[in-house]
Amino acid sequence: MHELYRDGYDYLAARPDVTAALLVGGLVLGALALLAAHLFRWGRTASVLAGVSLALALSVTLVRPFWGGLRLDDPLQVCVPGSFSLAAGGALLNFVMLMPLGFFGVLATKRPLLVAIGCVSVSAGIEIAQAVFELGVCDGQDFMNNSVGGALATVAGWLLLLAFGRGRHQRRHEMPSIPVQFTPRRETAPVCQEQQTVPIGAWHRR
Repeated sequence: MHELYRDGYDYLAARPDVTAALLVGGLVLGALALLAAHLFRWGRTASVLAGVSLALALSVTLVRPFWGGLRLDDPLQVCVPGSFSLAAGGALLNFVMLMPLGFFGVLATKRPLLVAIGCVSVSAGIEIAQAVFELGVCDGQDFMNNSVGGALATVAGWLLLLAFGRGRHQRRHEMPSIPVQFTPRRETAPVCQEQQTVPIGAWHRR
């Protein structure tokens, strides 16, 4: 894992264009994710982290120092078929690339199926964009590694939500209930006292 972090740091240090795209994309997508969190009542912090994670995946895979041609005549023909594997070079990076997006996405939205489908769609969109704009190699193994990694991170985030929610539910039931005593309300009616008038200057008979 230490080598993985070092490889990622070395890659960003050697590619200032990718670093710049990550900073700009992180601000833009983070702001859009915060707006979506306000509209749909998602978790704000997790939504912003998911937006930054998406910016990281897009900047690493689609930002190139060159701009290729435009291939519109069935770009999937140039895609290299492949299956899930962690043995090839760079396979581990592709495996963990969409994990932050899946993990923070499910923490924000609490919708694991939607987030997993989103991770698969992002992976497919990246590979198709690489084929259409000739920005890299459209590789089936990269698609599988990205999709599986994002789906596993989604499951991990969902399990964390379930465990956290179950713990809160148990603590709520274990709290001792304090009986509430109600005292009857006494209503008092005002007592009207008759005022006796004493005549002044009355005549007295002897």
